[in-house]
Amino acid sequence: MKVLHNNQLVAILGDVLTLDQVSQYLDNLNIEIPIGEIRLEYSDEEAEIARKSAYQLESDPLYMEWQFDQTDEAKQRWLAKVAEIKTRYPFPSL
Repeated sequence: MKVLHNNQLVAILGDVLTLDQVSQYLDNLNIEIPIGEIRLEYSDEEAEIARKSAYQLESDPLYMEWQFDQTDEAKQRWLAKVAEIKTRYPFPSL
């Protein structure tokens, strides 16, 4: 994954990290970039792996809750989480 600031490459990391993890990593290297100015860029494969993990940990439990409850609120929580994960780990080709 690539870490960018103002469209300038800051780092290439071998692991897929969250924005908070990247910010911590940069802080440890004494690179001070506000978290809101960091952009993460993933390869298709990295985005797919990150999404799969996030779906399993974050959205699958909400899906199961919706299947059990069958309420509109539960369905919306699940769909909102799926949309958030897709936004967090975008495919570069899209």
